[in-house]
Amino acid sequence: MRKFCITFILLTALFIAISYKIKDDYFYLPYPNAIEYVLVLLVLLFTAVLLIWKRHRKEKAVLGVASAAILMLVVNSMNYFFEWHPLNLSLPFTESQSFEVSHEPYTWQTATPVSAGYNQDDIEQYLKEIDDWERLRGLVVIKEGKLVVEKYLKGATKYSAFNVHSVTKSITSAMTGLAIQENYIRSEDDCVLPLFSEYHKSTLNPSKGKLTVAHLLSMRGGFTGWDGPQNVEQVILHEEVSENKLGKEFKYFTGSQMVLSAMITKSSKTTTKEFAQEKLFKPLGIQCGFWRKVNGYYSGGDETYFTARDLARFGELYLNKGKIDGVQLLDSSWVEKSFTNYTSESKAFRTLGCYQEVGYGFSWWLLKHNDKLIYTARGKGGQHILIIPEQKVVAVILQEWNMRKDSKSENAYLCGLRLNAKESPRTRGFSQGMNLVFF
Repeated sequence: MRKFCITFILLTALFIAISYKIKDDYFYLPYPNAIEYVLVLLVLLFTAVLLIWKRHRKEKAVLGVASAAILMLVVNSMNYFFEWHPLNLSLPFTESQSFEVSHEPYTWQTATPVSAGYNQDDIEQYLKEIDDWERLRGLVVIKEGKLVVEKYLKGATKYSAFNVHSVTKSITSAMTGLAIQENYIRSEDDCVLPLFSEYHKSTLNPSKGKLTVAHLLSMRGGFTGWDGPQNVEQVILHEEVSENKLGKEFKYFTGSQMVLSAMITKSSKTTTKEFAQEKLFKPLGIQCGFWRKVNGYYSGGDETYFTARDLARFGELYLNKGKIDGVQLLDSSWVEKSFTNYTSESKAFRTLGCYQEVGYGFSWWLLKHNDKLIYTARGKGGQHILIIPEQKVVAVILQEWNMRKDSKSENAYLCGLRLNAKESPRTRGFSQGMNLVFF
């Protein structure tokens, strides 16, 4: 029996180590809570094989079950301590990788679509059609500060929080503006490296000394590596910066916002999450459902979970040029800078359905539809906060990012959120007589 005890102890220790490695280093996997279930299954399968031999069956069964239980307990304890993902995240390989928040999402005043100037028949037709939008989970439309459309699919509710991925970048941009307002950071022209004295003894690319906050915000940091799950240390020590590209060429690089999060933490002497809660979320009346930590810093570029209603409230802050409930929370000049195009053209920009990517501001995308600009915070898998100042509209779209994407049909549904009275019902959306409400 002793050899079985030793075997199960070693197996449990090995699987705990594997879980730690995968969860800590590969947080961008589509099912962040899958590894513990897979490994528990392997433990139970191994136990079942051992039970083929009749000797000590009871003891082997107890050891196997105990090993599986200890594995789950330890991994979930590490998950809580290291803040890898929400503990109550939906089971992997199910229809949703979301969870239900315990707080009440922002309570919007409501208005009927008709009272907001929309055509009821068009809205009802569109909302019926998007039942076939396979990955869609939440759609919220705010016009002039009132909730006029709200729809959830596949069991999602107003309490469902989803990983909004790179929408986090726009939130980090807002916090950077607030850090400048609070004089923690002097301006967007501040250089990055002075805040990272722990790396000054290392041999760094001289071009990194010229790297500024504005470069990080506008994705013009001159980084030559691929966009991936870089942590702060990797970016500062190992990612190369090209002198010829710095401040001149757009290249999407999530590591930029990881560094910004660290700068907010270091300059404010509090965590990015605590800073956001005090300076941004609390004044807005919203909460972040979950925020992942990556090597000691809260992620600045992805891995935050929000409800659709709370995201819409953040979007309203930008729609109103930084003012919320009559209070100038975020300097209007920062919103203007955020919506300024710092890259007029790039090979990286795409045409997707009815709209074109035409620029990038301070972590906000600039899109064009029918020669009209739309500003959007956008995340992997089809997460959107759409800002249309001309129509006084904020729209939030949440999708199930881990499912296979059908680009053609999804772009059609997105484009269907507009109205042209001469088009067929499938391509019509809101607001009679307007070329565009949102898409």
